[in-house]
Amino acid sequence: MSESVIEIHDWTLKVDDNLLCRPDREVYLEPRLVNLLRFLARHAGTVFGRDCLIDEVWDGAEVTDQVVTQSIFELRKLLKDGRPDATDYIVTVPKRGYKLVAPVRTVPPLSQGTADDGAPAAALPPMQAPSACAEPAPPGPAPFPAGPLTRAISARAKDPRSRARMFGFDLFVVLVLIAMVSLLSYQGASPRVRAMLDPHLLVFRFHAGMDGNNENVRLADGITRALMGEVAAATALRVQYGATNPTGGILPGKELSVRVSRQPRGTYLDLEYRNLNTNRVLFSQQYQLSRHKVHQVLQASSQDLLRALDRPEVVPGMGWPTDDASLMAMMEARYYINSRDPVALRRGIVLLDQALASQPDQPLLLAERYLAGEALATLAGKSESDRLLETGSRLAVLVRGEGPLPARVWEALTLQAILGGQPQQAGYLLARAASRGRSVLYYILQGKLAELDGRPEAAGDAYSQAFLMEATEQTYLLCQQLGFYSNMETLTPALFNGLGQSKVKLF
Repeated sequence: MSESVIEIHDWTLKVDDNLLCRPDREVYLEPRLVNLLRFLARHAGTVFGRDCLIDEVWDGAEVTDQVVTQSIFELRKLLKDGRPDATDYIVTVPKRGYKLVAPVRTVPPLSQGTADDGAPAAALPPMQAPSACAEPAPPGPAPFPAGPLTRAISARAKDPRSRARMFGFDLFVVLVLIAMVSLLSYQGASPRVRAMLDPHLLVFRFHAGMDGNNENVRLADGITRALMGEVAAATALRVQYGATNPTGGILPGKELSVRVSRQPRGTYLDLEYRNLNTNRVLFSQQYQLSRHKVHQVLQASSQDLLRALDRPEVVPGMGWPTDDASLMAMMEARYYINSRDPVALRRGIVLLDQALASQPDQPLLLAERYLAGEALATLAGKSESDRLLETGSRLAVLVRGEGPLPARVWEALTLQAILGGQPQQAGYLLARAASRGRSVLYYILQGKLAELDGRPEAAGDAYSQAFLMEATEQTYLLCQQLGFYSNMETLTPALFNGLGQSKVKLF
């Protein structure tokens, strides 16, 4: 297949120009998206798993499954182009991977012959010329009846004995037509609603820049989750991490896009807050970003976002590390500990240990380190019991003398109490976490406490809420495995039947 120009249904991919276009529409793609779409188009109809796509498209570079998932999501969004009735281009094959199902056609070079309008002549279907020996049609309209069925009926109608039968047949046809018209009229009066936008649901989506820099991916993910925490703590909006792109049901009514990209003058953070119901941009701002001003930029971007959400009086950044290097390490660590891969988990733990070396008594860093250690112990079977006990004990001591703390600190202490067999203390700590915003982990811990209290219905509701907040297979397995095993088949049969076993993601 040609590597230059490929037609994918109603789109044309111009590989050399990084351009995706159709009539009256042109979209410039990042190189990683061009490479991914070209590969899928070259192998249209073939299913590829994430690992295979990393090997073939990223040449085995060190990227995580999240990068592949995000790239597929962006391609789907670009190809759909906001058209609710557009055809499916890339589909997910459960437990196997992704495949491109749209029709694909190579555009040959111009030297192979083209039509007047520039389209390849070979693509035009041959026209059927009328036969030279066919008799010309008689002038004037064809006599009625002209159809085979009505001709047969007319022939039989000449027999007087069949007229009664013909009358019954005509009556039957009339009744069928009346029934069809009535049914269509009823359906036309009942509107079909495929999806509704919830104005109180805000989805957060992060994007890496066109340079494909892995550090920018990690940083964009960390900033996205930090902003989610601030919005959840300061507003009544429900937040959702945009790892998937649902096409029906209740959809988010608002969207915040977070992009970190490297440009000639430096690295920049771009935020865009959009009302999806009206498709209006309510807030858009760019910030120059560097390792020496991470805290300043995150503080300013959070403040501007809260101002756009009518909460200008709230001061963001409660409990953040004050050192830029420590804050940067914490955000990058969150990206790594969202993996079941022990190597990635350990890399995230190493980053948190480096941050704690600079600020050993920082409560949020200790909480993140404790949760990362529990993820490694629970999901990868790599126990750090002594280190976890030390980290949890130090965090508990620090909290006694601290003022207001981030929700993540209370969530870490809640998990520690659950594992220590103290459900009443865990309930108290989880209530403290709720006062600072409710995250995916909050609902998972709420489900665990409900199970310990003998309330399976409440546990199932909590796990379902966690999944709605971040609808990924990883969230499902965390509900199943964190702390102790939960029987998802009985607690949330809809999620169990829809997902089953897969990878795990902590936050």
